[in-house]
Amino acid sequence: MLNLNKKGHISELVGYSGTYIGSEVTAKGDIESEEDIFIDGNYQGVIITTGTIEIGKNANLNGSISARSAVLEGIIKADVTADDSLHVSGCCQIQGKIVSKNISIDPGAIINIRASTK
Repeated sequence: MLNLNKKGHISELVGYSGTYIGSEVTAKGDIESEEDIFIDGNYQGVIITTGTIEIGKNANLNGSISARSAVLEGIIKADVTADDSLHVSGCCQIQGKIVSKNISIDPGAIINIRASTK
């Protein structure tokens, strides 16, 4: 189980074996996975995972996300649904719709969203 209270990225955790898209990568397409996903590059498309997704501070993402939980940094234009929790960090710029049981937004985040809890 991931410890999302840890400083840093999920990709830095010991034993991390999820999908990683680095800051120098530009990708387009759809991803369906049961693993955790970390994106720190440019990505356009649909992401569906039963794990955790983290959008890193260098990321620029356009599309939609569905995950168990989400940690958002970077620039995001997407609708994001997270079943358990969704965290928007202070360095995040997000535009779109967010839905989760638990939503937290740090001071400093730039948001243009429609949010709802389920």
